[in-house]
Amino acid sequence: MVEEAEHTEAEHTEAEQTEAEQTEAEHTQDREDEVRRLSVTGARTLHEALRHGGDGLSAALREADDGLLLSALDEGLPAERATRVVVELVRRAPERGPRLADAVCEKVLLAELYLDSPPPIPGAAGGSAQDPGARRLRVRNALMLYEGLVRPYAARGAVPELMVCVLPGLWAAGEGAGREVVRRVVETRQTTGFGEKGWKALFAGVAEECREREEAASRAARREARGRWWRRGAEDGGRIDLQPGQLWVSVLLGFIAVALVLIVVLAVG
Repeated sequence: MVEEAEHTEAEHTEAEQTEAEQTEAEHTQDREDEVRRLSVTGARTLHEALRHGGDGLSAALREADDGLLLSALDEGLPAERATRVVVELVRRAPERGPRLADAVCEKVLLAELYLDSPPPIPGAAGGSAQDPGARRLRVRNALMLYEGLVRPYAARGAVPELMVCVLPGLWAAGEGAGREVVRRVVETRQTTGFGEKGWKALFAGVAEECREREEAASRAARREARGRWWRRGAEDGGRIDLQPGQLWVSVLLGFIAVALVLIVVLAVG
């Protein structure tokens, strides 16, 4: 009887635990669904606010989480709208913990500070990526992202491992804009945060770029030289032109040849 009672109690306890686990799983699923719904709603709200601007943009930026803001930059924004997003991301920097700050830093680095931005959202206001004013804004945005999100990495005594693969790409990004960003980062008196490996990768990339340019220039010079030679030959009809000095040498050799022939003839005769 005692064993049967203990067995029944164990089954009852196990059933309660199973029911509790199922209830917790349901609650977790409900919370995930709610978060997903709010995320979709927030993304739609932010997208519309960025498209149309107006008074609702500031509120939408404040309510959006970091993931939504970074996704908005990924999708491509006019430079002025991108500036609003960048300012909000940098403003939140002191509020982030180390893990989240590192994750945002790495995302920004992988995107090469959003210098090579995708085409703007159709129908959105703002200058094109080729507009000089828009280009200056994108350079300024990239510098804000670096100063606010990347350089603090170095201030904590760490260097992002991504620097090794990001720096050469950043140097070549944005049709010259990347070079300007790197130059202005280096010009400051603060620690760049590039690290030794980052500097080596950057210089190796620059050296390879110079080598490729030199080889291209050498090939172009050789092609031009061959082209001039063939054009010159075609214009002259294949005739060999003798310069004045060459003409006198030819005449002298002719006299010598005639003299040798005469000597041979006289000797035989």
